[in-house]
Amino acid sequence: MRSVTILGASGSIGTSAVNFLRLHRDRFVLSNIAVNGDWEAALRIALEFGCKAVAVTDPAAASELRRQAPAGAFEVIDGPQSAAAIAAAPVDVVLAAVAGSAGLPSVLAALRAGNRVALANKESMVCGGRALLDLAAANGVEILPVDSEHSAIFQAMLAGKREEVASIVLTASGGPFRNTPLEQMRAATPEQALAHPNWSMGAKITIDSATLANKGLELIEAAYLFDRDERDVEVVINPSSILHSAVQFRDGSMIAQLGLPDMRPPIALALSWPDRLETGVKSLSLAELGKLEFQEVDYERFPCLGLARASLRTPGGPLLFNAANEVAVAAFLERRIGFMEIPEFVAECLEAGAGRFACALDDILEANQAALAFSRSRLLARAA
Repeated sequence: MRSVTILGASGSIGTSAVNFLRLHRDRFVLSNIAVNGDWEAALRIALEFGCKAVAVTDPAAASELRRQAPAGAFEVIDGPQSAAAIAAAPVDVVLAAVAGSAGLPSVLAALRAGNRVALANKESMVCGGRALLDLAAANGVEILPVDSEHSAIFQAMLAGKREEVASIVLTASGGPFRNTPLEQMRAATPEQALAHPNWSMGAKITIDSATLANKGLELIEAAYLFDRDERDVEVVINPSSILHSAVQFRDGSMIAQLGLPDMRPPIALALSWPDRLETGVKSLSLAELGKLEFQEVDYERFPCLGLARASLRTPGGPLLFNAANEVAVAAFLERRIGFMEIPEFVAECLEAGAGRFACALDDILEANQAALAFSRSRLLARAA
C-alpha cells in the first residue's frame, strides 16, 4: 500500500487524483489532504478515505469543518502554513497541486521531510529552479512531473540516454485565441479568455493558457527538470492537445507521447510510478483521430513565451516572471487591465527588476514575496 497526501484536493487536479485513488483502493491509502476553503469537499473526501489529517488554509472554513466532522474522525490544521505542515507528514508521495506560488512552501516542506513529490505546481520549479532539484537529491527523493507535457517528456526520455537528447519539443494547445487577430485579442474579456477549447482548469492557469504564459512557465520548468538550455526547448502548437510533447534524439529519432486531453494519466503515472495502472480514460484511436495538426507560435501575439525565455538568462528572472504574471492575471480577472496588457506589464517588471530577486533556496520564500510586492507596487504606479 502506498500512502498519499494531496495538496489542493478540491481543485481540478486533486479531484482527478481522488477519482484515480477510488479505482485502486487496494494499492493506495489517502493519508492527508489540504484545501483552501472548501470544507465540504474536504469532509467528504476525508470520511470516504479515512484520512488522518486535513489542512484548511481559511480559518473560518476550518472551524466549520471541525463543527461538522464526527468527533475524532481526523485532525484539522488551519492557517496559511497548514498545507506545509501536512506536506511534511511522512508519506510515500505528496501530490502538490496548490495553484500558483502559494504552493511553494508546501513543496519545500515535502522535500525537506523526505517525501517524493508529484509536482503539479510548476511555479515551485520556476521559482526554486535547480536548487529545488538539488534539495530533492540531498534528501534522496524524486520530483515526478504531473503536467501532461512534462510527463510526456519524462516518458520519452526513457527511450535513450540523457546525453543522447538533442532537443525537447513542448506542445501547446494555443488556447482560445490561437487564431484570433491581435486587435481582437486586445479587446478580449475575462469570459472569453476563460473559455479554453480543450481543458477544464482553474481561472489562473486558464488565463495563462490564453496568453501562453503557462507555456512559458512550462518551458522554464522543462529547462530545469531536464537540464536543458532554453534554446534546446522548442514550442509548437498542437490544437487538439493529443501529442503532449516529444524528445528529439541526436540520431534523428523523435519519441512522442500521445493521448486524449485528460489529466488522469499523468496524475496516475506520478502517483504509481514505476507502475502504470488503469485510469478510466479511453484509449486513443489513431484511425478516429485521422491527423495531427501543428502550427508555429506567433511570438508577436503571444509575447509571454518570449519573456519566459528571456527570464532564464537573468539571475532570479523566472521568479520575477512568475510573480509579475500572477499579479497581472489577477488584475485582468478584476478588469483592471486589458488582456494584452498582461505581457506588457510582465515585460516592464522584468526590465525594472532585473537581477533583484536572485537568491539561495533558503531565501526563496522571502524573495517570492518581495517579487510579488514589487510587482503589485508597479501595478499601482502604472494605474496612477
